[in-house]
Parts: sequence; C-alpha cells; structure tokens
Amino acid sequence: MKLDVLRPWRPAPGEWDAAAAAHLLRRAGFGGRPSERAQALSEGPERTLERLLAGADADVELLRAAEPLLASESLELLQAWWMALILSGRAPLRERMALLWHDHFATSHDKVGDVRLMHAQNELFRRDGLGDFRVLLRSVARDPAMLVWLDGNSNRKGHPNENFAREVMELFALGIGHYDERDIQEAARALTGLGTEGRATVFRHEQHDPGEKLLFGQRGAFGPEEALELVLAHPACPRHVARVLLAGFVAPEPAPAWIEELAAVLVTEDWNLARTLRVLLLSQLFHSPAARRARIAGPVELLASAVLALDAHVPPRRAARWASAMGQSLFRPPSVKGWDGGRAWIHTGTWIVRHNALAALAAARRDETGPLRFEAERAFPQSEPAPLARAACERLLPGHDDAEFRAALAAAAGDADAPARSCVAALLTSPEFQLY
Repeated sequence: MKLDVLRPWRPAPGEWDAAAAAHLLRRAGFGGRPSERAQALSEGPERTLERLLAGADADVELLRAAEPLLASESLELLQAWWMALILSGRAPLRERMALLWHDHFATSHDKVGDVRLMHAQNELFRRDGLGDFRVLLRSVARDPAMLVWLDGNSNRKGHPNENFAREVMELFALGIGHYDERDIQEAARALTGLGTEGRATVFRHEQHDPGEKLLFGQRGAFGPEEALELVLAHPACPRHVARVLLAGFVAPEPAPAWIEELAAVLVTEDWNLARTLRVLLLSQLFHSPAARRARIAGPVELLASAVLALDAHVPPRRAARWASAMGQSLFRPPSVKGWDGGRAWIHTGTWIVRHNALAALAAARRDETGPLRFEAERAFPQSEPAPLARAACERLLPGHDDAEFRAALAAAAGDADAPARSCVAALLTSPEFQLY
C-alpha cells in the first residue's frame, strides 16, 4: 500500500526532542511524568510507542479494586476509580482508548442507573479498545448498558424501536449520508429481540422479527449478527472509524485525504486498531506542525497532563469532581453524541473552574497528610524570574519557544511573594497550556 501523509517519520538529528516526545506521550496517553519523557527521549519514537501499545505496566491491583467499591453503588466512587487509573500513568494508551470509546459509544449512568453495568462497559472498552474494531462493535451491540441506554428492551416484533439502529449508523459506524430511513427501519427489525434480563444480555426469539428485510440493497431474513456484518461491510465504515481516530489523535477536523489513507490502513491491517494506530502515530502527519497542540484539551486530559507533568498528587475523587465541573463527568456524557469537545469545552463557567483548579494545584504544598501534594519550589528551584520561566516552559510546554510568553511568566514570578508557584499557575492557566 502506498502511503502519502502517513509515510513513516524518520526524524533528522535533533528532531526527536523534548517537544516531539511530549507530543507522542500526550496523544498516546496523558503526557507522562518528567522521568517518562526522559525515557522516551532515550528510547526513540518506535520503542516508546511499542511500550505504550503493549500496556504491560497496567495497575492490576487498582483494576481489581473496582469490585469492592461497586457494592456501594456509588457513581462518584466509580468516577474516582477510573480517574485513579488515568492519574497512575500506567498503561496510558489503553486508558486513552477507553476514554475515546466512552465518548464515541456514549452511554450515561443517568439512564442506565447501574454502576456495575457502567463498569462492565468501561472494562469492555479497556479490553477491546485496541483490538479488532469489528469485535468492538459487536461487543458494544450486546453490552447490557448500551441496550438499556438505547432501549433494546423496547425493540420488539411488530413494534421496532429504532434508537440503537439509528445510532449504529449515524454515530458509531457509518456517519450521516451513508444510509436512509429505510435502512434504519430494516436494521431495527433485524435487531428485535435483543435486550437485557437483569445485568445479562438476552435474545428473545419470540420478540424477534424473522421476516425478510432490505438493508443496504440486500435482502435476507437478517438477525442482529447479519445486520451488524452488513454495517461493517459498508464502504463508509472504515472511513468513519478513521475519522474518529484522526480527530482523537491528530486534529479535530481531519482532511479527506487523511481519512481515505487511514481507512485504507485500517482495512489492510484487518481492522486491528493497535496496528493502525502504530502507522498513524509514527507517521509524518502525526509529527507535523499541523498536529502539534491542535486540540483543546478535554477536562480529564487537561488535569491528568498537568498532574503527571508536575509529578504531583491529586486525590482521584477531587480530580473527577473538577473534571465534572469543567463539563466532563465520567460515565455521564450529555447525550448519545458524547461530549461536543473543542471550543465547547471553553466558556465562562468552565474557564473559571479550569483556572481555579490548576491554580490550586500550582499552590499546593508537599504535605504528606494533605490532599494535594506538590511543591513548586522543589520542582523549580531557580531564584531569578527569567530562568524560572524558562524551566517551567521546558517542563510544561516543551517546544513553545516564545520570548513574549516567557517574559509574561517571568513578570508573574517577579511580582509575587511565591515566585515559583505564581509562575507555574500563570503557565497552567494560560491559553497555551489548554492546547493538547
């Protein structure tokens, strides 16, 4: 297969630098600690990505810790548990993909009302999120939380409910313009009988419509499996998945040429998401200026990247509450479309929360008994404003070599009683740090 924008990136001497390493760690995870960036610089892009794809450092004990908290039926504890996994910095790409699929296959506890079902779906995204997309879609179609969310139990012979069939085509697999209302109606008929009983998925044969359907121009007595196979066989499907990956890892509005090329890679790689991402994240496109800090950070990634870059500690429950106040409440996307993202993250209310949360992090002290643990004076011991500003930029915004920006940070440090904390707070709350 001939690649153009996705040609492998072969960095010239000096091009694999702190900025390039930080870019890969941000997009393939949540930024990482200073020691992880140093490791990436030493390893190079290919070995770093292989390590991230392997996800061998997953925190098994923390993953298992979900079971006792599920008995509490507390959504807040479940949110804190996932935030703890993200803030741990272990298996960051797997958590990044779980977050991406949570947004894509958006399902909310507000309707599902069962933390065990929400946790099970989260584990599904973690398990299948880097595997075969076809397996992922089939798993989602039989996921109890999704079936409750999109009214699977109301989809019965003679009274089809079109909710799930519509979202599979519009949002999950094809995109608007690649199907018509007849396709939705016929797919809904094919999916009749698929529902839940307690926390289990069941197929009620007596509620299934066994009649002939006409779906995407093909006739047959299709059931759920056959309908999904026809969706996956549609030529728009790999392009839709490619668009999702490009928007998540490169830029929010991917060019048509990028989409076509990555869709071809996805098919060539037999729909394997890890292998497709390997091509994308080692490509010239990914490492081009067009991809660097091209996205406004969502609340979860903003908080995680700040905490990890500072090597600080924030209680996961507090971080999850901050993210919720910023507009991203885990397990509670606002609609089946997920979070709007982009500029929708930034408005008067959420900007105040972003500012206050990041300023609180910068002002924290290293008190082993306190909830926030970070001491700016240890992380940035420089005594003069200009070197302090330079060190903060090198650690928190590598590659952002802007003299005017550094001068503003130095001014914030020079006018303050606590120069290091003021400098870090000014940087974290700057518009530049909000770009991911």
